[in-house]
Amino acid sequence: MEKLPSSEILLTSMGSSASRAARQHELVVRFGQAALAAHNLASVLNEACRTVADGLGSHFVKVLRYVPEHDHLLLVAGVGWSPAEIGFARLSADNGSPAGYAIANGKAVLSNHLASELRFRTPILLERYGIKRAINVPIRGVPSPFGVLEADSPDEEAFIASDIAFVEGVANIVAMSAERLAAKAGERRSEELSTDILYASPDPVTVMTEDGVVQSMNARAMSHVGVTDVAAVQGVKWATLWPAQFQSAVEAALLHARTDSPARFEAPIVAADGAQTWWDVSVSKVEPQHGVPGRLVAVSRDVTERHEQEARLAALISDQEQQLGANEAMMKEVHHRVRNSLQLVQTLLGLQGNLAPEPAVKAQLKAAAVRVMTVGSVHQRLYQDNGSAATDAARYLQGLITDLQAVIGERPIELVADPIIVPAVRLSPLGLITAELVTNSVKYGRGKISVSLRADAPDSALLSVVDEGHGLPDTFPSPEGTGLGLRLVQTYSGFGRDALSVDRSVPYSKIDVRFRL
Repeated sequence: MEKLPSSEILLTSMGSSASRAARQHELVVRFGQAALAAHNLASVLNEACRTVADGLGSHFVKVLRYVPEHDHLLLVAGVGWSPAEIGFARLSADNGSPAGYAIANGKAVLSNHLASELRFRTPILLERYGIKRAINVPIRGVPSPFGVLEADSPDEEAFIASDIAFVEGVANIVAMSAERLAAKAGERRSEELSTDILYASPDPVTVMTEDGVVQSMNARAMSHVGVTDVAAVQGVKWATLWPAQFQSAVEAALLHARTDSPARFEAPIVAADGAQTWWDVSVSKVEPQHGVPGRLVAVSRDVTERHEQEARLAALISDQEQQLGANEAMMKEVHHRVRNSLQLVQTLLGLQGNLAPEPAVKAQLKAAAVRVMTVGSVHQRLYQDNGSAATDAARYLQGLITDLQAVIGERPIELVADPIIVPAVRLSPLGLITAELVTNSVKYGRGKISVSLRADAPDSALLSVVDEGHGLPDTFPSPEGTGLGLRLVQTYSGFGRDALSVDRSVPYSKIDVRFRL
């Protein structure tokens, strides 16, 4: 298999990962909307598993609920697992298991090679299902973690960094939904959006009034806008915290989220030291409940790396376009110089033919001059078409016949040709065959010469040359060929001896040649 250049590999991988991340972001937003409307936790957990399975293409996803009094994890929801496992399977929550490791360290754990892991052992449940790789993301809670959202796969394809961010986004929504539903059920007397959960999120989270005025921010969001105390931004229009040229987009997203459905936008933040980071922001509305007025919640995700990749991609494409432009100009110059050199050779052959005393030598030199002229016309067409990989055979033959007409003189030549696209590498063979057949008619026929080219099959065309002579002799063409010209026709046609045929059903001379495109 041909090895791709590194630049093509970069373009392919960057395009693929960007498309995957965009799809995952859409799924997170859709899940967030569904979770806000859910009335029971079980439906949220099941939908979370389906969302992760869809976003990762994974057949196995599960939610493990942490049971602190027994220090174990209970499988409470899942996709791909046997129904007998749901609600019954227990996994260790110690630091030696992937899920326990995630809870103990408070961060996501990625392992694409569970069998060779040195950090922890592979749980028996995963071994039973042939799991080879896994992502474990803690679902935060107060005062203890809610549990773990885990995606597993038995195949060899590796999870990537954006997959972790995707699962974390789903896990954060699960944590907030669990807190909201607990508050609604009276299990905890707190507001719908618990500040504990708000401050536990690894992403910048801002809570606003429906008019877009800041009420609260977690530490990550405060760092995001360059303040250390939330009081510095409380009562401030959130849109004004973004660069001036993006404030209209922020306002539009707030309006859309307030009146319709969750909205998204991307914008940069410039720090005091001049460093710029890019953020993908989702804005959702929380409906008023239990006397608490409706609010808007904005969650930001750092996409600076993606923007940097896009900038590198744009620079790479621009560089390649410049190189292609330079290569096209260089190839055009090469074809032009080759054409001039061949024209000089043609002129010398023609002069030598005029000076030759023997008729046979004179004829051979003139035939050679025509062949050189034919090859030269190909390079003329290529530099006129900027070195294109293919060209219209009808346009090319028209130019060639104009050149042949100038050489032949009084014998008129006409062309009827279909607009057939021919690869550049097949132009010379087509031109040489046409020139040989026209030259043959000049030698042995009379009257007007007609050349036609029409499509014969998906991969071939039929070239015909007709003159007003009395027809060709029965011995033409002989089985072994009658000279260099005939051998050229057979060789360059692509069909060998089966290429050429004489139509003897007409009272004039007509030769047909099948030409492989």
